[in-house]
Amino acid sequence: MRILQLHADSIEYEPVKKEIKAAEEVEQKKYIFNDVLVLLTAVEKGDTKETADLAVEDAKKFMERMKISRLLVYPYAHLSSNLSGPFDAMDMVLGMEKKARELGLEASHAPFGWNKKFAISVKGHPMAEMSRSYAGKPAVKEPKTGVKVAAQPEPIEKLPDNDHRVLGQKLNLFSFQPEAPGMTFYHPGGMILRNELIRFSREKQAAAGYVEIMTPIIMKRGVWEQSGHWDHYKDNMFFTETADAQYAIKPMNCPGSILFFKNSRRSYRELPLRVSEFGMIHRNELSGVLGGLFRVREFTQDDAHLFVRADQLVEELTKVVGLVEEFYNQFGFDFRVELSTRPENSIGSDELWSKAEAALESALRERNLNYRTNPGDGAFYGPKIDFHIKDSLGRTWQCGTVQVDFFMPQRFSVTYVDADGKEATPIIIHRAIYGSLERFLGILTEHYNGAFPLWLSPAQAKVLPITDNNNDYAKHVVSELAAAGIRAEGDYENHTLEYKIRNAATQKVFYTIVIGNKEQDSKTIAVRRRDGHTEYGLKPEEFLKEIQFEVLRRA
Repeated sequence: MRILQLHADSIEYEPVKKEIKAAEEVEQKKYIFNDVLVLLTAVEKGDTKETADLAVEDAKKFMERMKISRLLVYPYAHLSSNLSGPFDAMDMVLGMEKKARELGLEASHAPFGWNKKFAISVKGHPMAEMSRSYAGKPAVKEPKTGVKVAAQPEPIEKLPDNDHRVLGQKLNLFSFQPEAPGMTFYHPGGMILRNELIRFSREKQAAAGYVEIMTPIIMKRGVWEQSGHWDHYKDNMFFTETADAQYAIKPMNCPGSILFFKNSRRSYRELPLRVSEFGMIHRNELSGVLGGLFRVREFTQDDAHLFVRADQLVEELTKVVGLVEEFYNQFGFDFRVELSTRPENSIGSDELWSKAEAALESALRERNLNYRTNPGDGAFYGPKIDFHIKDSLGRTWQCGTVQVDFFMPQRFSVTYVDADGKEATPIIIHRAIYGSLERFLGILTEHYNGAFPLWLSPAQAKVLPITDNNNDYAKHVVSELAAAGIRAEGDYENHTLEYKIRNAATQKVFYTIVIGNKEQDSKTIAVRRRDGHTEYGLKPEEFLKEIQFEVLRRA
């Protein structure tokens, strides 16, 4: 049995069309559940009642920790290619609902055998998305019932033209290979996008007083036991061993930043210390839930950990929120903001929690941001702000987050020397803006439909000589642009000009430069923008100044 467990603010689904004859009879309407644990479930050959009961019992333990009362079992065949027959799967789903009710849960199931439209808003905490796998016993022999069962169709997904996976192939940006499931192969164009996003972030963070570090992607097991990840997250981690120790590949960057901070004796005068890292992390997601750049096993987070004194908390949070706004406004994103407050199973004093929540609210008010409050949905170590980006299809993705943490500094005995010469414990602000660099890039690719702004565009200018006689001058123009830092290339293939222009348009090149005998003789160029606007008789140096200015202002 394969399960993707999602702690959701809400899920809404609507049965649209029967997929198999054996589908349940249900009313075709919208069903809505709020504050619910959703089990996207694929029932596999060999699964038994014991398998299903164990999955529900594990879900109940999680729900008790998270103080959730509602459970929705949602049949989701896409998680596996080793599916059981429809009748067995339906019985298993109904059995899971029954077991959950026996355990005192408020349980429901989505109808089996239907194509369903659904939308889900998943919470932003680290354990909100967890993949699980349960091995069932091999069936001895299936009884003959005399009933012909409609075969479960293979899950087939027709991707829209603006899906980032389609655009990634079409524009030669990135790809995904079976030899490394859930891991991105960046092509040269994709590396340009990635590097420009990182360059933009580095410039903004340097101006805001951040220092950048890099920490190992593999650390000893004891680090993860101390941080709490071993108890709460080990099912989603990768491990390796040597003769003397067991290691884990990091699923989060926090412990590395903390160990960096502890490497030196710190004074209160050093705070706030704003530490950023583009940290590569790995999470062991089930193969069935992987989806392009949106859900991967390897990704890079633009993490930052700010070590602050209590008297600095409000000011630093306000600056962080402003930085998030600045990033998202750069790309023209609409976003919504949520403030999640103290859960029941939290740690720390009432005084500290009240101060932390008030500080987050003050930062949002200072920035004049509207926000929704999620009572009791904070992390057990502190409250947080989540930023949800709306993509080109109207979906929302939780990308940015700002969290106030009293827990990790205590677990790792993080201290600084205060003004009185005594040891004091700092507060850590966890902060990510892109969130997952991969997910953010996927959203951007669809947001722009591959037609990136000039500063991001992998192909900023393409020079098209009309005939071979114009190649030398065309190469000179390419060389001048490239020397000035413009991403330019020439098309010297033996094709018609119309073909070359169509090819450049297909590749969504920002500027197309045409060079014929007239331009060669007058040492000028004809420039066509991606929007169709064309200028003739431009001097290359004039165009160079114009394009450099556009790149510099990141319009």
